[in-house]
Amino acid sequence: MKIISIGDKWIAAGVNRDPRVTLLEDPMQMLERLRSSSSGLIIQIFDATPVVSVRQIHAAAVATYLAFKAGTNISKKFEIEFLLRLAADTQINRAIKRLGVKPDSREVGFCIIGDDERIVSKTADYASQIIGGSDMSDEELRAEERLEKAVEFYGISEAEIESVQAPSKADAILLLILEHIATLDLKRR
Repeated sequence: MKIISIGDKWIAAGVNRDPRVTLLEDPMQMLERLRSSSSGLIIQIFDATPVVSVRQIHAAAVATYLAFKAGTNISKKFEIEFLLRLAADTQINRAIKRLGVKPDSREVGFCIIGDDERIVSKTADYASQIIGGSDMSDEELRAEERLEKAVEFYGISEAEIESVQAPSKADAILLLILEHIATLDLKRR
């Protein structure tokens, strides 16, 4: 789990491997449990299969924050807009279908946004406990098979990867994903 700040907000994000079966059976119940424990926070959980770095989650949260500030948001709900940005998709139903926690989800990510760093951090720790399993490091998130799934998820071509000047293929893929997230508004035009 890592925390960053943007403007007046704090953003905590993480990915857990092998979540609790009860979460997978009823993700909305778990999400409501999290949300009811901390009023005033924005909390979202999602299937983290296409996540190759926690920076990707932070980028989607920042893009969502900026979209609401600029009035370019697609959804009226921050949590749904976050899923759109993370999926780099303009269609709500498709983003939810692609990132929704399913009975066969093996990794579940979370994003928590609020005004107070301490409360955001405490809630992120609680979210990790409720989700269960173990926290995944960025090294684990960058495993080759995960990178391949992310490339497929975001529709990234081999030519795009080769055209990016980056220290590694994993870095190139992450940069392209961040670009997809950051340029979502261009897809709407």
